[in-house]
Amino acid sequence: MAEVFFWKEAGRDYKKLDGALKQWVNTAEDRLKKRGSEIGKDLGNTTYSKLAGFKELKNQKLGIRLIFKPCKDGSIEIIEIVAIGRRADDEIFFTAEKRRKNHL
Repeated sequence: MAEVFFWKEAGRDYKKLDGALKQWVNTAEDRLKKRGSEIGKDLGNTTYSKLAGFKELKNQKLGIRLIFKPCKDGSIEIIEIVAIGRRADDEIFFTAEKRRKNHL
């Protein structure tokens, strides 16, 4: 079982969502708690973002993505939710990259 935390900025993303999107994020959070980093798509580095080591969950029907960073603290897996939003023009990846830089 993994521990799941929202970065402060991701918490603000969550508060801005409507009911259906919040419900999806809640379900995604439960899945992350149960399965940890074994779910999600691995992200990599691009010319505009350095997100190697981060992963994403997405719901194409709702058009939303959740970017997270899995890590270990001893035997405990910790999942840090970095950003929640739409992919429109790769905006979510720019947002996650900016937040990654701010958390170094």
